[in-house]
Amino acid sequence: MATYKEIHGVNIQYRDSDATAIEGDVWYNASTSKLKMYQSSGSWASGGNLNTAKAKPGGSGIQTAAAAFGGTGAEAETEVYNGASWTESGDLNTGRGDGAGLGLSTAALFAGGETATAYVAITESFDGSSWTETGDLNQARGATAGCGITTAALAVSGATGSPNFTQLNESFDGSSWTEVGDLVQGKNGGECVGTTSAALYFGGNTPSSTANSEEWDGSAWAEGDNLNRATDTAGAFGIQTSAMCAGGSPNSVNCEQYDGTSWTEVANLATGRDGQTGSTNSTNNLLGLIAGGNPAVTTTEEWTVAASVETVAFD
Repeated sequence: MATYKEIHGVNIQYRDSDATAIEGDVWYNASTSKLKMYQSSGSWASGGNLNTAKAKPGGSGIQTAAAAFGGTGAEAETEVYNGASWTESGDLNTGRGDGAGLGLSTAALFAGGETATAYVAITESFDGSSWTETGDLNQARGATAGCGITTAALAVSGATGSPNFTQLNESFDGSSWTEVGDLVQGKNGGECVGTTSAALYFGGNTPSSTANSEEWDGSAWAEGDNLNRATDTAGAFGIQTSAMCAGGSPNSVNCEQYDGTSWTEVANLATGRDGQTGSTNSTNNLLGLIAGGNPAVTTTEEWTVAASVETVAFD
């Protein structure tokens, strides 16, 4: 078994007071004769409600500056979040839901999706107030996932009609989409976080719900560590090495956190749901939000990780 020094490069500190802690740090407090450690734990709290209930909207941004747009039933409404409340903004040119939403609240992309009658390849770009059509996907599809920014994005997998799930992966350069390396396993309804050079895709239908997780290195996908439970149409935020999977089908409250190696179950949502959007441009799994859900709801929940100094107990 590796020692603390072999793992961290230093011995356990001997101190007269508690350290200015770093997560995972361990030290001995000589004044209290206690072995201490710094640990973090996350929790969900209610955020401001959407003005319009949305199921399967697209989403972009971070916890304090997010956007939610479209939704099932060919909805076109867009709302922008400031960390406390949602404000209605410019509508999509083509109302739809279940597409790939990504980017920031002031620079977002919505690719593909499903109108009231068909899957589409339409891609629109958002500048914080209005939407503009840009280069279409090569393949019309719904239940697709997206990650990245408006000038460097991925649109991963989805439902194409026949078959109802695909391995297809496309990369966007700001004006057009190019087919790149396929997923190892075809899916729809999964979630994607990260960038065009380091992405993570997890969950989805194959056509039944799956716990499968795959990692993208900029050229190819490889199998990663599986979720603890099979799910699809969850909410997500984070990056390849620090991701959150929140809720999912069927109307689940369960959440899992990824540290780049494995998934760990964490605190449950207050409201069970699937088909919600996440703050897709969050830089880790420590801060994020999800909004909307299926059945259509206005509920927003915010995830925050708080740190604390704890005494190490020995059994």
